[in-house]
Amino acid sequence: MKLSELITKNSHTLKMGMSGELVKIAQLELAKRGYSLKGTGYFGPATDVAVETVQKRANLLVDGELGPNTAKAIDALPLAASASAEISRPLWLEAGIKLIGTKEVLGSKDNKIIMDWAKEEGGSIEKNYDHDIIPWCALFANHILTKVGLKGTETLWALDFAGKWPANKLAGPAVGAFAPMLRNGGGHIVVVVGKDQHGNIMGLGGNQSDQVSIVPFPVSRLNKGFWWPKDVSMPWSIGLNLLPLVKSNGQLSNKEV
Repeated sequence: MKLSELITKNSHTLKMGMSGELVKIAQLELAKRGYSLKGTGYFGPATDVAVETVQKRANLLVDGELGPNTAKAIDALPLAASASAEISRPLWLEAGIKLIGTKEVLGSKDNKIIMDWAKEEGGSIEKNYDHDIIPWCALFANHILTKVGLKGTETLWALDFAGKWPANKLAGPAVGAFAPMLRNGGGHIVVVVGKDQHGNIMGLGGNQSDQVSIVPFPVSRLNKGFWWPKDVSMPWSIGLNLLPLVKSNGQLSNKEV
């Protein structure tokens, strides 16, 4: 029986915080279509991100609630073996893309959204992050991993993404890979989105000109490797030539603090 038929038969709309066999079935159906979910039976943040991603692509109301229309959209998706690279973007990348445009506040005030990320992370991140003027690229990277139930570095040091967390090193870039790099005075961390028409890697990151954005980086800067969360299936395609095209204005990132 299709997911939409089960949802309709049971007169259920699934949403954040719910649990049960129907939630588990929905998660497994999403997993078959390339979303990195496990059948836990609990509708948590990772499931919410997946459902909202499906809704956005199907031009439905993006509310994170899985009712009959969203279930029909899931049924209509191709299975993972034939899914497109866009559909198979990992959930942490989807979570990060939703935050594009989030900016730090100039002056003595702080952006509450960014400060709340630190509180949610807890530990040394919460302890050491008390103002949004502090470089927050690693905070952003940790936040999008936590959002989908994965463990990050749990620190504010971007270069800790070079192997100091539960991750595997890839042979090259892949959509969703974490790419730490050096910058003047420290490090920076981005998530690979694709490549632009000039051969640069397009990186999603926080604190890029004081905001979350996707900007181009020369491949030569990304010399600390490409890293993939350990508990997630490895990406289908690895290598610069296999990255999807994401057009840019060609202006390389030059402000990451």
